[in-house]
Amino acid sequence: MDDVKCKVCEKQFSTIKSLHGHLKAHSLRQAQYYQQYYPRHDKFTGEIIKFKNRDQYLETDFNSRTSLKGWLEAVSDERAQGYCEEFLKDRKQKKNLIYAPSQIELRSLMFPPLHYFKGKNFSYLKICKDIGLERKFYYNTKIEPVSISDKTVYVDTREQKPLKFECEIEVKKLNYGDYTLNDQSICQGVYVERKNLIDFIGTLSKGYDRFKNEIERAAIDGSYIVVVVEASYSAATNFSKIPVIRNKVKATPEFIFHRVRELLQSYCNVQFLFVKNRSESSDKIQKILTSNGKCRKADLQYLYDTGQF
Repeated sequence: MDDVKCKVCEKQFSTIKSLHGHLKAHSLRQAQYYQQYYPRHDKFTGEIIKFKNRDQYLETDFNSRTSLKGWLEAVSDERAQGYCEEFLKDRKQKKNLIYAPSQIELRSLMFPPLHYFKGKNFSYLKICKDIGLERKFYYNTKIEPVSISDKTVYVDTREQKPLKFECEIEVKKLNYGDYTLNDQSICQGVYVERKNLIDFIGTLSKGYDRFKNEIERAAIDGSYIVVVVEASYSAATNFSKIPVIRNKVKATPEFIFHRVRELLQSYCNVQFLFVKNRSESSDKIQKILTSNGKCRKADLQYLYDTGQF
């Protein structure tokens, strides 16, 4: 594809942005231009790929995860494996990936989630290893509940409505996160940052640089941050459809989850977990803080999605 030549009049441009500005001279929107001159079709349904932006359009093979699932079920394992390998190779090259993408990363892309590979005659981790992606998480980690009735959960002073746990809480200033345990031999330097959906969006947009600094401070101290979001993954990736949120934020779900993926590839001491609601977050946070550090190497979203956490 010649990125900077107008397919309508053959005029050359120095940048893609200049080309896009020029399309107005032909009374064309970007979607019309790319769909007409660079037609791409859903591999399963044959429908034209929906246009959100140029990069998304040129890199997308399916209009929905339903189409992706249908295509994967219709083709042989050999063909499905080949598709997964090429997708990850291409993404590794274009995005400079270091680690095998986690459950959240895969679910936010047009790619099968980790549990798709269970029972297949090919391995996701082997594909990643073969193309040079490092393993960051393990997927068979068991996180068993531990009694903390005689312990204390430290709660940061900025947490206005602290969660309840099976033990006492003590409000004190934390260097990062909202919750940790007084017994470091159990929590192993793990801190939990609790977010409702609007907090999560704000942190990954206007508060992004501040949050990166927080992660880096924690890394220097050998600490680990789990961001627990009190909203389902589905709600988080579709927040633009929720009126009360759509009217408050300008960021798109695509932009927010691009930054989530960026953080997960850039730092080894942070991960995210999306749960249903506030009451469930209390239970999961207690398990995280009493995991004896196992949560550092466990893909928590995968365990949660598959009913193991």
